[in-house]
Amino acid sequence: MISDNNDDIIPVREPDTDKSRIFEFECAMLSLGKLPVVLCIGSDRVTGDCLGPLVGQILVERGVNAFVYGTLDRPVTALNLVGAVQHIYETHPEKKILAIDSSVGKLSDVGKIRIAFGSIAPGSADGKKLPKVGDVSITATVTDPHKTPLAAVRLGTVYSLARQIASQIIDCLQ
Repeated sequence: MISDNNDDIIPVREPDTDKSRIFEFECAMLSLGKLPVVLCIGSDRVTGDCLGPLVGQILVERGVNAFVYGTLDRPVTALNLVGAVQHIYETHPEKKILAIDSSVGKLSDVGKIRIAFGSIAPGSADGKKLPKVGDVSITATVTDPHKTPLAAVRLGTVYSLARQIASQIIDCLQ
């Protein structure tokens, strides 16, 4: 547990080592095929929303075997998501998409990473009407918005989650 400046307790989970969870992750990644598109959604201007760009940056720096969109230098945000998705469909029409985004939830879910077959609806927590995207999706709960606003989420929490996600993706795509 970590205490932030407001003395709120934020649970930080250890990396998920449950064998069935790892198997689930590996199966989802295998369904994407070779050289998948990894779409890392989020803004580097809001700490709680920078999970996607952090994952994308780590993947690019470590030379992952995939097409990566959304990094700290070139984030895919609500403002350019439609254009990015259109570009991906035109440039990689046969490729499957792994979509990554942060999420909000209950305090007890902070630190949980979820992988699912199917798309995600970016920005839905803020009431944004953005296109659903992804054949497989990964989300990580970064805050309970009733306790800590997205802009006040600790960078260490988000960075830890981003490293875990990137490491699992890299392990599966080798």
